[in-house]
Amino acid sequence: MKLFSLSVAAILALSFQSASAETQTIAYPSTEAASFVIVAPEDWELEPAEEEGQFFDLTGPTGAVFSFRTIEGSEDALKEAIDESFVEIAERFDNVEMGEAQAWTPNGLEGFYATGTGKDKEDGTARRIGVGWAILKDNRLAEFWFVGEATDQEGLSAAEAIANSMQAP
Repeated sequence: MKLFSLSVAAILALSFQSASAETQTIAYPSTEAASFVIVAPEDWELEPAEEEGQFFDLTGPTGAVFSFRTIEGSEDALKEAIDESFVEIAERFDNVEMGEAQAWTPNGLEGFYATGTGKDKEDGTARRIGVGWAILKDNRLAEFWFVGEATDQEGLSAAEAIANSMQAP
């Protein structure tokens, strides 16, 4: 019985190691001074931001792209970011239909997001679009963008898990 217990414990330990080996933890803007931390699948490629305040991008194996950054935590900065987002959406997509803003509370943070669809102006592909913001503990706001093919359920599911992993240290 003792050998069985040790075998089960070893299998569980390997399972946890395997699960953690399949993810990457990303702190922004740096590990030492993180405003927020997210967990993404290991097969999502990271393109770091060149400097604080710029977006870093995660690109999934299906081509879905998730971008994050922080902005000043003021009401004016939030309004400006929302306005810029919708200008960018209008520049990149035709036939845009965005849903109403929804409350978003990842790991105790407070925020909101909106999702919708549009047709990519470059290649005509139907896309799923998401934008959102969350209040962080350091008086900054996290901002994210998501763009993926409208039929890419794998990318959409991974993006949802990434967004919901957000936490503020």
